[in-house]
Amino acid sequence: LSRELCGAHRPGHFTGVLTVVLKLLNLVQPSRAYFGEKDLQQLELIRGLVASFFLDVEIVPCPIIREGDGLAMSSRNRNLSPCDRRQASQFNKLLAQAGDDKAIRMALEQAGFAVDYVSTRFGHRLGAVTLGTAESPVRLIDNVLLEPGG
Repeated sequence: LSRELCGAHRPGHFTGVLTVVLKLLNLVQPSRAYFGEKDLQQLELIRGLVASFFLDVEIVPCPIIREGDGLAMSSRNRNLSPCDRRQASQFNKLLAQAGDDKAIRMALEQAGFAVDYVSTRFGHRLGAVTLGTAESPVRLIDNVLLEPGG
């Protein structure tokens, strides 16, 4: 899983994340650790890490917090130009549309997004897109819970 989705576009990223999280959990030894659902792939990898190393910590998922227009909150959002920020508000709406991953990818591309991936996993549709210029690209990730059979 660490080499797929975001990992395919960021080689070694999750190795670093999991190393830091493991060290932190071993040092602090919390009873609970909280991780956001926005990066669902990372959350699932951390759950796997905890299970694999028999760590005595409960991983608590935290819901995605969204802007008024539906865009998942992220510090990256402030790097978007006003035009790209307006376009970014469509990301979640398009990701939540009915259809298969290929159709959603096409809808995102038609809306002007550079699509890294759209993939249904863990009962969610996950997506990553890039907006902005080649000189200052802004990568956004999000996911939506799918209805059973969705």
